[in-house]
Amino acid sequence: ERQGGMHQHGGQGQHQGVGMDQGQGNMHGQQFGGPDMANNPMFHMAASQGAQFFDQGQKMISSNVSQYVSMQLLRHYFQVDTPYVVKKMQILLMPFMHKHWHREKDEGGGMYPYAPPRDCVNAPDLYIPVMSFVTYILIVGYHMGQEKSFTPEVLGKTGSSGLVMMVLEIAALKVGFYLLDGPRSSFLDFVAWSGYKYVGITLCCFVRVFLGRMLQMCLLAYTGGCISWFMFKTVANSLILSDARHQGGGGSLSKQYFVLTLAALQLPVCWVMGI
Repeated sequence: ERQGGMHQHGGQGQHQGVGMDQGQGNMHGQQFGGPDMANNPMFHMAASQGAQFFDQGQKMISSNVSQYVSMQLLRHYFQVDTPYVVKKMQILLMPFMHKHWHREKDEGGGMYPYAPPRDCVNAPDLYIPVMSFVTYILIVGYHMGQEKSFTPEVLGKTGSSGLVMMVLEIAALKVGFYLLDGPRSSFLDFVAWSGYKYVGITLCCFVRVFLGRMLQMCLLAYTGGCISWFMFKTVANSLILSDARHQGGGGSLSKQYFVLTLAALQLPVCWVMGI
């Protein structure tokens, strides 16, 4: 009887041990991954709505952009290859290591005076801004799905707020270049410059979703500083240095203040657009 009791207690202990292991496994699963994404209806809804949003946006762009921008000029900004994308991402995430910011001229006699992105890493492109902006919208939708607060309107509101912020910055660039007698730059240059910040914003959103807010804030400070330095060097090279090369000197104080203000605003904008 005493041995039977020991076996009985031992069996209960084993069952309790298995239950504790299962409970710990569930706790670890909830801590690091939450519900399984494959069985999460909010995730499927976010993915479905994201695909629809992307398809609608692609159709809208392809049908309306030709009314305002030459398709040949637009293709110029999508002439990228893998080496260019890798180098450009390195510049965006480590701009302090980049030394030469001068854009190369197009020797082929095309309609655009500067070399395409695949031939010049300092040339602005639209591939990276578009892909990072779309990814930003999708990761925000996924985050809202995790928070059980996703609705189809979330993607539209996120995209609209991002576009409004870009329009304001592009308008500031356009007006600034005009009032300061800057060189004539393509409207798509401003679109690309404004859109590059979504590389860092998207990276911060990924960290926020999977690693927590503390690491996100640390990364935001770094990526915000990176895009500020990138904008400072890029706009200064176009607005100040090009003027200095033609007229001599270092450019007017007004141009320097404009470039510094534009660079300083990048970090607050990245913070506002984050999650």
